[in-house]
Amino acid sequence: MSKIYLFRHAQASIGKANYDVLSTNGEKQAAELGKYLCNKKLIFDKVYVGNLQRQKHTQEIVAKEYISSGLTMPKPIILEDLNEHQATEAMKIEMPKMLEDEYLKSLKEKLIRNPENKHSVMMLGFKYFFHKWVNNEIIVEGIIPWKEFRKNSINALNQIKSEIKKGEKIAVFSSGGTISSMIGEVLGIKREIAIANLNFSVRNTSFSKLLYSDKDTNLLTFNELPHLKDEMITFV
Repeated sequence: MSKIYLFRHAQASIGKANYDVLSTNGEKQAAELGKYLCNKKLIFDKVYVGNLQRQKHTQEIVAKEYISSGLTMPKPIILEDLNEHQATEAMKIEMPKMLEDEYLKSLKEKLIRNPENKHSVMMLGFKYFFHKWVNNEIIVEGIIPWKEFRKNSINALNQIKSEIKKGEKIAVFSSGGTISSMIGEVLGIKREIAIANLNFSVRNTSFSKLLYSDKDTNLLTFNELPHLKDEMITFV
């Protein structure tokens, strides 16, 4: 029986011009993940990582901890289908056209009344847009739609499984949406919104484990985070 570890990247630079860069806290999270894995003497036979900077940097920091501990981590295999969905990019393009949307107007009013709640209001706005995008109510030219993203992430999982040998341990460094998509496929979840909503639960540098044997895939654990203290835990 083989195990596939699905690692979410560390905290990125939310609210910055370039989100796809780890924050200072994110770099610390990745280092703590690396230390934990080294303490557990967890040696991987293969490592896969998406093509996004936050995914690759997380893996690089973990790999440095392995080197410092005298352990080895295989050279990562870049797999573009492990990239995150493009809902954020779609929202940046489409949101300015939705200023008359009644729900978004109500969120703006809440923000004006309580500016200290900016983060929670922003997340409500993103979730509202995200659901519309997942349901194909919003289509943005040049942006990979949710349906295509789902197909890509499932292709990535199938490719990884096709390359596994019996008893191997595989590390996959990806993103919350990609991990949610894979787990939704493994669990046979049919509602796309339910799969999309898993995205909001997956914490930075958390890991979920899949068991793979004789072409049968099962979820062993979801969203583990034993290496971080409460003050370091983030969701975006």
